Amino acid sequence: MPEPLRPQGAVKGGYRLLEHTADMGIEAWAATLDALFVCAAQGLQEILFGRPCSAEPRQQQELELEAGDREELLVAWLGEILFMVEQRGFCPALFHIEKIDRQRLRGSVVGEYQREGLRPLREVKAVTYHRLSVRRQDGGWQARIYLDL
Repeated sequence: MPEPLRPQGAVKGGYRLLEHTADMGIEAWAATLDALFVCAAQGLQEILFGRPCSAEPRQQQELELEAGDREELLVAWLGEILFMVEQRGFCPALFHIEKIDRQRLRGSVVGEYQREGLRPLREVKAVTYHRLSVRRQDGGWQARIYLDL
């Protein structure tokens, strides 16, 4: 199993990728809920583009999301990033959460539009609810989410 990745910058946490039949999962952990969502997004970024992703922080895409609970909010967050990549050709470089609570998220994805040499390496069909969890654990947060490849 690959070594868990530690995100750069101010985010304290990390993630690791989980293999599962025709799916791939992300297990993320962090001290805060906003950092957890950033770590999960970094996991999705690695699944899509490999590591390291060479996207430059040229444009910013603002997001405001609402959901029924934290689990649905994580699905919505990753689903919106996936939509940006698959439908708009946007390649994320950085993720920011400005505000997050149990049902709402306001943040941004910074990156650039696809160019030569900057295309997804893998197609992800959907973010799923299979074995989805977002929970407090050991003084921090942990999440697990699977993607349909």
